[in-house]
Amino acid sequence: MSPLRPLVPGLVLCAAGAAITLVVSAAIQHATGLSLELLVAVILGIIAGNLVRVPRAADAGVLFTSKKLLRVGVGLLGLSVPAAEILDLGWMPLVTVGLVVTIGLLAAIPLGRAFGLTREQSLLIGAGCSICGAAAIAAVEGITTRKRQHEFITAIAVIVLLGTLMIGAGPLAAHLLGWDNISTGVFLGASTHEVSQAVAAGQVAGAAVLPIAVTVKLARVLCLGPMMALLAVAERRHVKSSARPGDPDVVLPPLIPVFVIGFVSLVLVRTFVAVPEPVIDATSWIRTLLFSAAMFAQGLGVTAATITTAGHKPFAFGGILTLVVIAISATGAVLV
Repeated sequence: MSPLRPLVPGLVLCAAGAAITLVVSAAIQHATGLSLELLVAVILGIIAGNLVRVPRAADAGVLFTSKKLLRVGVGLLGLSVPAAEILDLGWMPLVTVGLVVTIGLLAAIPLGRAFGLTREQSLLIGAGCSICGAAAIAAVEGITTRKRQHEFITAIAVIVLLGTLMIGAGPLAAHLLGWDNISTGVFLGASTHEVSQAVAAGQVAGAAVLPIAVTVKLARVLCLGPMMALLAVAERRHVKSSARPGDPDVVLPPLIPVFVIGFVSLVLVRTFVAVPEPVIDATSWIRTLLFSAAMFAQGLGVTAATITTAGHKPFAFGGILTLVVIAISATGAVLV
């Protein structure tokens, strides 16, 4: 029997969920201008998982989609990062991005501990707020050894909610402060969580702001590779220090995950090879499809009880961390 055969039922189920997600989210985007594929996929998955019992035959494919295909999507994100354009931003926007990513991640664990969150959930939300939203959350989930599905889903919900609020609040704040197009673009790109949210915020702020906001946001995405490599090293040390001497069940995360290598490789390809625009567009569509299928698969495993027990703390933690990111971004915008 083919090793792929057990995966087929789950893959078909998740593909159907992704297809419905794209249709629903396209309708929402047409009506509101908001790109909410990830949120729609998670909600549809949760609804399906709580209303209908998923057949056991689909378990293997659902797990494969939620883990492996999600990481493939993260790797493909590298082709969307134009490193040469990012370097043309100048030193102040790049310093701002570096501070947002570094301080955001360093503050996540102690701040999360103060809110009573686990180390893993703090890192998930911290990476989502400081780097690049759901892709960073997926990357961290691929590195940490203790995985709790409800924490992953909650982290996605935090990022979607807070980032969506920034679409309107960010341009409004920049307007009230009287910032020019460059400062506004730097602020929106450095403070908004998802790439799609940064695009939407840039569109609200104006045509002259949009390319600056997107390029600054992609500078944060570029940090995904090195930050995940460093986090993988830190996670290995944490696992070793937490394990009992001689414990045979200790499983160390990979030193550099394969999807991080893929991400960095595609960044290099985009930098040194003239990739045709249709290829970039097709890759972006495939990435959206993979993320939608993976988020739907993740949602299938979340019960109503896990949602209600999550409480307000992850959202409060994410809100405080977002304010930290906003403060750093605003400082950089003023100094640019």
